[in-house]
Amino acid sequence: MKRKKKNKNFIMFSFFIKVFGCQMNLADSERISAFLSQEKGVIKKSEKNVDLVVVVTCGVRQSAEERAISAIKKLKRENPRAFIILTGCLAHREDVLVRLEKIVSLSVKPAHWGEIQGKIANLISLSKKEIAKNNPILPENQAEIACFYKMEPFYENAYRAFIPIMTGCNNFCSYCVVPYARGREISRSPEEILKEARKLIKKGVKEIYLLGQNVNSYQGEDADGKKWDFTRLIKKIDAVPGDFWIKFISSHPKDVTEKLIKTLARLKKVSPNLHLPIQSGSNRILALMNRKYTREDYFALVKKIKALAPQTVLSSDLIVGFPGETEQDFLESLDVLKKCQFEMLFSLKYSRRPGTAAFKLKEDVKSELKKERQKILDGEWKKIADKINKKYLGKKVLVLIDRKKKKKSSQKGLYFLSGKNFEEKNVFFEGDGKLVGKLVYVKITSTGPLGLRGKFLEVKK
Repeated sequence: MKRKKKNKNFIMFSFFIKVFGCQMNLADSERISAFLSQEKGVIKKSEKNVDLVVVVTCGVRQSAEERAISAIKKLKRENPRAFIILTGCLAHREDVLVRLEKIVSLSVKPAHWGEIQGKIANLISLSKKEIAKNNPILPENQAEIACFYKMEPFYENAYRAFIPIMTGCNNFCSYCVVPYARGREISRSPEEILKEARKLIKKGVKEIYLLGQNVNSYQGEDADGKKWDFTRLIKKIDAVPGDFWIKFISSHPKDVTEKLIKTLARLKKVSPNLHLPIQSGSNRILALMNRKYTREDYFALVKKIKALAPQTVLSSDLIVGFPGETEQDFLESLDVLKKCQFEMLFSLKYSRRPGTAAFKLKEDVKSELKKERQKILDGEWKKIADKINKKYLGKKVLVLIDRKKKKKSSQKGLYFLSGKNFEEKNVFFEGDGKLVGKLVYVKITSTGPLGLRGKFLEVKK
């Protein structure tokens, strides 16, 4: 028997992906993992001794940026021979690339991985000078973006999946880096999204998140050249046979239509949780932020939502300390929180981002004042959530378990478990570690602003 000759061009390499930031970055990492596997890469659970490390970065806030840069420097110290690829929201930032010039081997913007298809193994073997003598930033290519999202990902778990339906943003809010980091809005075709959703549901996935920087501005074009809006897309996914939940993030208030509200109220598989960032309660600050609506517009929208879809669980974002924010501006934000009764609030201290319009504004709100204002918002939100969550006391709720933490107990196999219910409420209880990834019924025995505690009843049949 003749032995097969080895293919001299077959070069295997090991890789590890480190992710910072949002669910979109996680979804991108799952596609990058699939891409690298196709390129003859072997994924590892640790960055130690691997040939390639991909760092998917977040640049929305200065703290996130510094965490990523610190981690990259540590990676290089611990594995000096590693070929490091910088991707995510910092991949477009020349100032970041200068800081990491002697550490990062290559910079690839999100979804532009097609530009280096077939080249990874060879790139790893080259020196930094051979890869890019001047600027390592790769060119824009919208066709490659479309190809990237067509790729079947390596999903992180078997019960929850993230499906990007669009990427980029056209809003150019003055504080936000997304339009610069991700580019203009590009929507995937509805057929492609539905195909991915059906495949996941057939595999038994119980929860699907539809992702986009501005998910409800979705404008996908089908094979016949017809545009689909977000309402039509979500109706089609809801109609797919199967027992699963649909959730989505993030929405922009200006794109929430009456048609969408009425549709969300009717659909059975779509979570009633609606995350609707207002960012400020002051019209003056909203104008400086380029948010394209007023507090009155937002109040009218919330009133319409509560009238047409009363089951909606409303959550929001509020930024404190935006340049020029006065005490009155802050009190108007606090007033919005009280009037809208947000059940979840993400309060954020303003962080200057290079390249944005607000970067040119004088940062005149002191750090301590930002912290104080954030503390006041969080305190008020927790009062609201604590009161609303009491309605779950004694109720039986369905929960998708996604975490376990071993309990200090002599009872073998018993863990502290947590997950989220259909309304996106955190639920905590004790139970068997094998319940992770399952839908279970829990009877709520106590409540608080951060979630619900209960007693395990049974696995959903």
